[in-house]
Amino acid sequence: MFPIGTIIKLVLYLAIISIIAGGVYYITGLRADLAVSEANNAKLEDGIREQQSLIEMMQNDIKQIQETNKQLQEQNERQRQDVDALAKKFDKRDFGVFAIDNTEKAEALVNRGTKDVLRCLELASGAPLNETEKNAKSPVEANRQCPSLVDPTYKPILN
Repeated sequence: MFPIGTIIKLVLYLAIISIIAGGVYYITGLRADLAVSEANNAKLEDGIREQQSLIEMMQNDIKQIQETNKQLQEQNERQRQDVDALAKKFDKRDFGVFAIDNTEKAEALVNRGTKDVLRCLELASGAPLNETEKNAKSPVEANRQCPSLVDPTYKPILN
């Protein structure tokens, strides 16, 4: 039959071919795993970029909210000062006695004050200044009840 040397050579050739085939199969598997890993890595990087842009947007929104909050606090402080100034005006006078003595003048003052207060509500709601308010020499001339809404830099004189 076959000599032993030939059988050993044949077995060695088959072993070498099997090892080479197994190595090729293993390397092909590694390449496929590497491709999957690279795709996953690309998806993760896209996710990180999206998260970073979302964080930046959130930080910008927070800054904007803080600025708006600061503006609202400043406006609230100005309106509180207006209320304090108005309260001091009423502390100094007894309007009831004045109204009994000067009925027509009291009626005119109440009507003007009511008109001014209604305009204050319009301004506080976001209405633009009209020409009379824009051309007034001072905020008090434009509206005696809420001059800080006519001119945000107005500071009441508290006596």
